Amino acid sequence: MRPSARNEILDAAVRVVDASGEADITYEAVAQEVGLTKAGLRYHFPSRDAMMIAVIEHVVARWQRELVEELGAPLETSTLEERVRAFVAFAGEGGASQGEFVVFAEAVRRPELAAPWLEYLRTWFGFGEDTDSTSLLLVWLAANGLWIAEATGILDVGRDQRADLVSRLLALAGGEAR
Repeated sequence: MRPSARNEILDAAVRVVDASGEADITYEAVAQEVGLTKAGLRYHFPSRDAMMIAVIEHVVARWQRELVEELGAPLETSTLEERVRAFVAFAGEGGASQGEFVVFAEAVRRPELAAPWLEYLRTWFGFGEDTDSTSLLLVWLAANGLWIAEATGILDVGRDQRADLVSRLLALAGGEAR
């Protein structure tokens, strides 16, 4: 399969989740959204779990690309502080759609889907006990809370308040606020 075709299918699956608000995606809904037959979709994804894992990996890959862009340096050469600051900026700009949050929540609900998320979290935010990362963990948790509250529609933060929150979180994470 062409990488672009795979991305089109996975983007369509995320749009289906965005529209429905549920992670229980069907071959029919995704096939209709992308303009394929159900059989054509099954050819690429032999099970719904295979499609769901691919969607999760797709979302994680997009987040990582955007985080690396925000980071402005290779992940391998960055510090935990720099990665947390990049995440604060990412989450402060919205970071993810409601559908992506639904996909994330499904992985939490069904541990067999969680591997891509866990790998992403370990790679980017390995808050170990061997370093004093308590303040960075606090900032990361607060940024996640902002993202979750907005992605679920619980909270609508205005532009000025969001800028103030992001600035304060960046200051707590160390270095200068943007």
